[in-house]
Amino acid sequence: MTTSDKIIFYGGGAWGQALAIALSNCNAKSSILVSDKKRMESLNNGITKCFPDIIFPKNIYVSNDKSILREADIVFITTQSFRVQDAVNEVISSNPNVKIILTSKGFANDKGELFSEIISKKYPNLTYGILTGPTFASEVAKNLPSAAIIASDSEIFSKNVSTLFSNSCLRLYPSDDVIGASVSGAIKNIFAIGTGISDGLKLGENAKSAIITRGIAELSQIILKLGGKKETAFGLAGIGDMFLTCSSPTSRNMKYGLDLAQNKNNKNIPLVEGLYALKSAKYLSDLYKLDTPIINSIFDYIYNNKSIDKIILCLLNRPIGIEFKN
Repeated sequence: MTTSDKIIFYGGGAWGQALAIALSNCNAKSSILVSDKKRMESLNNGITKCFPDIIFPKNIYVSNDKSILREADIVFITTQSFRVQDAVNEVISSNPNVKIILTSKGFANDKGELFSEIISKKYPNLTYGILTGPTFASEVAKNLPSAAIIASDSEIFSKNVSTLFSNSCLRLYPSDDVIGASVSGAIKNIFAIGTGISDGLKLGENAKSAIITRGIAELSQIILKLGGKKETAFGLAGIGDMFLTCSSPTSRNMKYGLDLAQNKNNKNIPLVEGLYALKSAKYLSDLYKLDTPIINSIFDYIYNNKSIDKIILCLLNRPIGIEFKN
């Protein structure tokens, strides 16, 4: 895999644009496939609404013609999570030999299935990877230093993708834990909602720190139960992404929790990925009888209207146990 490979970003949102910008600094040939003609024209004229203080690079070709998929060597799926499966199907129907990288974070459904799991079953010969980690698109687009992982069952593929970005602001670490990477990217949004609720209710920095740290313990349980590696929870995909998403108001999921706590009766708060992940995580926790008190508490607060006073009392009065179970 070299910079001469034809790379397409399927989806012209903030993350697709940011990754394309990062790759453009490596002299790689990349294109962005968008559905909106106006967005295509705007980007090709150097104007991006996602990053208004940035001139969009001229060496990134933007098109709304899906036929460009036929020529791709690698396609990054940068759509919202609910569109991932349709996007993958469309890409592979156009180009059966293409390699795919998923960048959306979330579960495929409320039964806890992962996109990687569904895609592997449907396309057993597909080479694909998961790009995830503590990265805000706006900072990658501004060429600020960032790190993430690229997880794949193919060691050669993950290393090649890491090398592809080696001259950009984005350092990618190869990983073979597709399950752990996928679960981490989905679960962290739940705890971001939790820290937002905590801030909105002015529960203090101690409480927020506890949510993040104990969240890692709950994340590691789910990763292990689904067949991933526990250490992934303690790396960039896990604690790295958790810390970023749970401690910055730039995070949409954290902002959702904050807005919800301050005005819970407001039905106009935009929905976020963490809400869907919350249902999946609760389902998995109940199914496998996992010890996930924070996930359960966030679920009770949002979906069962349980008072925060009762939630705190239940958390503090839980039976004493060791910090991490084997």
